[in-house]
Amino acid sequence: MPHDEPQDGYCNASVKQGEGYCANPEGFRCDDPDAKRCFLHGGQSTGAPEGNNNRETHGLFSDRQNYYENRTDQEKQWIDAVIGSLMDDAPFKEEDFAKYQMVRNIAIDMHKLRRANDYIDEKGVVHRDKTVGYTDDGRPIKQDEENVLNIAYDRLDRTMTRKMKELGLLDDPDSKQAEASQNIATELSRLREERDG
Repeated sequence: MPHDEPQDGYCNASVKQGEGYCANPEGFRCDDPDAKRCFLHGGQSTGAPEGNNNRETHGLFSDRQNYYENRTDQEKQWIDAVIGSLMDDAPFKEEDFAKYQMVRNIAIDMHKLRRANDYIDEKGVVHRDKTVGYTDDGRPIKQDEENVLNIAYDRLDRTMTRKMKELGLLDDPDSKQAEASQNIATELSRLREERDG
């Protein structure tokens, strides 16, 4: 529960609703013992060490190298198979390291999208009746809100498709169909919305 006024020894960051100040102690869950803010409001988090993906739920925001290193052997084989498939159709060879690295990143992003899609399906595209504020008499104001992860998913998918076009990986008849439907995320969103009614 936020404090009404700033108090010594506490974070004191303004809360989102603008009705009070953060009641977490100074430096709460922070590595820096001199931190004045808590981990939520600018203090350095004491979360998992760098490279540790223990808290990973869908992986969409994970660093690509850490993401790849923390996959099972079967998942790595899937990513490596996608790299091989893309390189078979690529108008360049593996010796062009910069382009090869871009293909590798695309394959990792494809796997991220695959995992995130399962997570979005489980959680839903829309958060129904999410509390976004309160009326003057204290009743919650509710509205449906798009899952933020769906927006990040769509952005990553569009970026990946653009990079594949730039590399010449979509210059085949299948790419015309992909271009016509624009991207997978849009179609999936439409289908989910129809299903959820």
